[in-house]
Amino acid sequence: MKLFKYLLISILVLIGIAILAISMAIDSTVKNAIEERGSRLAGTSVSVDRVSISPFTGKGEVNGFKVTNPDGFRDPYIFTSDHFFIKLSLRSLFSDEIIINEIIITNPSVFVEQKLPENNLHTILRNIQREATDQVEGKNMMIGLFRMSGATATLFTEIGGERIVDIEVDTIELSDIGTEDGREAVDEVIQQIAERVVQSILQDAVQTGGGQIRDAIRGLLE
Repeated sequence: MKLFKYLLISILVLIGIAILAISMAIDSTVKNAIEERGSRLAGTSVSVDRVSISPFTGKGEVNGFKVTNPDGFRDPYIFTSDHFFIKLSLRSLFSDEIIINEIIITNPSVFVEQKLPENNLHTILRNIQREATDQVEGKNMMIGLFRMSGATATLFTEIGGERIVDIEVDTIELSDIGTEDGREAVDEVIQQIAERVVQSILQDAVQTGGGQIRDAIRGLLE
């Protein structure tokens, strides 16, 4: 009987270790993918403090997500999120199409700096568009739902004197990304999200930003 108990305990311990190893491998895979591909596309550093995804459900969180501002702009980061929710098909990580069911970002912070003739959001967006166009064959990706809500944006410019104002960004929601024209490459899907996010933030800036900030950004959009 004791031998059976010891054997059972040993099996359970081994199962626990195996689950922990799988979980750590998944977390590491997702973290590296975000940082490496994100940095390449944005043309600046993209970092994540920690990723924690359940090996059973594919649900989890990405913590400490930061996108560094391009060179020549004032603030250290253009986009930060303390944590956001993600749900994905774990099996798809090892296939030729990554399936992400949901990405839910709440209360992120965005820093928008307007210069002449450019701002930091468009600087990063142009790099994403260029990299997505040049992507060689690789994995495809589909995202069932992307939602960003509760975002605040700090608008800053020195055009006509230093101005700074905080605005609230309307909720951004996209569904079934990467499915309209058949399967789409990872970079193309990320590009679609980036274009919508940048457009929404700048439109909100035009509507609610004050003075020189509003006028400078409106001129860029027109």
